[in-house]
Amino acid sequence: MRRRTMLAGAAALAVPGVARSQAWPTQSIRMVVPYPPGGSNDVIGRFLAERIAPLVGQPFVVENRPGAGGYVGAELVARAAPDGHTLTIVSNSLVTANPHLVRSSFDPMRDLVMVSRLVSVHTMLVVTPGLPAANVRELLALVTSRRGQLSYPSSGVGSFQHLGAAALVGTDAEYVPYGGATALLPDLMAGRTHLFVGAVNSLIPQVRDGRLRALAILGPDRIAQLPDVPTIAEAGFPDKEVPIWLGLAAPAATPRPIIARLEALVAQVLSDPEGAAALTRQGIIPSALGSAETTALTVREHREQGELIRRLGITPS
Repeated sequence: MRRRTMLAGAAALAVPGVARSQAWPTQSIRMVVPYPPGGSNDVIGRFLAERIAPLVGQPFVVENRPGAGGYVGAELVARAAPDGHTLTIVSNSLVTANPHLVRSSFDPMRDLVMVSRLVSVHTMLVVTPGLPAANVRELLALVTSRRGQLSYPSSGVGSFQHLGAAALVGTDAEYVPYGGATALLPDLMAGRTHLFVGAVNSLIPQVRDGRLRALAILGPDRIAQLPDVPTIAEAGFPDKEVPIWLGLAAPAATPRPIIARLEALVAQVLSDPEGAAALTRQGIIPSALGSAETTALTVREHREQGELIRRLGITPS
C-alpha cells in the first residue's frame, strides 16, 4: 500500500547508504522547483538554497522545472540517484491530491520521501473587481444565478487553487487550467476569469492596488497585511478552509542519515529570526516538521483529498 511504501521510504537504511551519507555532500546540490518562478515554492526553494549552502560547503543550484501540476520536476527528482544531491520542493497538493487525479507511472507517495514540512502558506479568495459580489455569500449566489457563465482558473488540475475553488462553487462555475499562477493573473485581473483561490503572498500587491478584490482568508486567522479581510469562517463557511504547506522531498531510497542531516539543516535555517520574519512578511509561515511527522501528515491528507475529489466527481486524466 502507498502508506507502507512511503513510511518505508522514510525509514530506509542500507549499508551502502551509510557510507554515502558519511561523506554527504560531495558535490553541488540540485534543488528542483517543479513550478514556474515567482510563486511560494520558488521563494522557499531559493530561501533554503541561499541559507543551507554555506552550512554544508557546497553550492545549491535552483532549477525551475514546471509542468503537469508539478509532476515533471518531481518525477525528475524521484528518478535521480538517491544520494542527497537532488532535492525538490513540493506542495502538499502535489503529493496528496495529484495521485488521485493524474494517471502516471510516477507516484509521489511511492517514489519520494518527505524530508520535512517547511512552511505553511496563507491562502485567499479573490474576485475580479468588476464582479458584483462584495462578500462570499454574494459570490456564491451570483455563481448559482449565472450557472456556467463564470469561471475560475488554477495552475493545474488537483492544485490547491483548483480544489479550493471547486469546494466552494462545485460545478456551477467553469474550471480553466493554466500553466502557472503568474500566467493566470492577467486574465483574472482583466475579468476574463472571475474568481480565484491563491497564495496570499502572490495576491497582496494586486489587492492593495485594486486590481483584485479580496473576499476571505481561507485559514483560521486574519493576516496583518490585509486586516479588514475576514476569514472564511467569519464569512460563514468554516468548512471551506484551504490549508497548504510546502515540503522538501528526496528520492525514496535516500539513506536515512542524509534525511536526518537535511531535517536538522531545515530546522536550523527556518528557526533563524531574521529569515523567519522575511518569510512571514510574505504570508509564508515557517512550520518545520521532521520526516516522520511530515510523512504521517501526508498520508492523512492523501486519504482526505481522495474523499474530497470523489465527492466533487473529478476524474483522473
